[in-house]
Amino acid sequence: MAQDIHQAVTDSIIRTLEAGEQGSWQCPWHRKGGGLPVNALTGRPYRGINTLALWCAEQANGYGDSRWATYRQWQELGAQVRKGERSTLITFWKEYEAEEGGETKRRFVARASYGFNASQVEGAPEAGEPMPLSEWTLPEVFDGFVERTGARVLHGGDAAFYQPSEDRIVLPNRDRFPTAHGYASTALHELTHWSGAKHRLDRDLTGRFRSQAYAAEELVAELGAAFLCAELGLEAEPHPTHASYIASWISLLRSDPKAIFTAASAASRAAQYLTALQAEMAQAA
Repeated sequence: MAQDIHQAVTDSIIRTLEAGEQGSWQCPWHRKGGGLPVNALTGRPYRGINTLALWCAEQANGYGDSRWATYRQWQELGAQVRKGERSTLITFWKEYEAEEGGETKRRFVARASYGFNASQVEGAPEAGEPMPLSEWTLPEVFDGFVERTGARVLHGGDAAFYQPSEDRIVLPNRDRFPTAHGYASTALHELTHWSGAKHRLDRDLTGRFRSQAYAAEELVAELGAAFLCAELGLEAEPHPTHASYIASWISLLRSDPKAIFTAASAASRAAQYLTALQAEMAQAA
């Protein structure tokens, strides 16, 4: 069952990436107005692979709402899923104990749940005000967020990159980007790379992905930036190099159905790490 879940989610994401090779297209994590998918009943945002899977479903079906819930949860809210609507797979993890070498160890197995978007139901509660489209300004929260990570960020040149040997991020000047949110997305992409340094999260994907580790790390950075943009109310826009990675991401996902789960989990961990630094730096100030 778990393998089927991995394959089903991976197949849906591959389909969106393959569309990118055919012309006009936008990654499902490059979103106008930002926003994480949330559970309509609990108000809690979805995390990791579910964030990505629900973004894909929203894009593929043209849903204009980020709220999701199961059939029963919508009923609890006084709403009814319309007849003939198709559900979207949501993954959750069930814990169990297993005996190994005389020791009891905790293990987790993927299980499937099925959700419906608010656009698929009658009687859904009114949604809140949508986020405004971007202007050539950034909310103060963004600059404060970057500063409180403690990362060394230099500006200049034409390329954006994280340089491990110097433990620094280099970004072109803001006026080199078409939009403010494009600059922010790129900065958060490089911050996600920065978070993986050995003395931080020690994210080494070579053992897991071998020759495809570089492409996997770029996917982690893309998703990490998207998750952070959504949390900060920013619009995630493509990193300048993302188009060159689409083919390698498709190859990676086709060869390993669990790869996107690993990447999304690592991206969530990076986003949580960078967010946690905010409180730590504030306390130290």
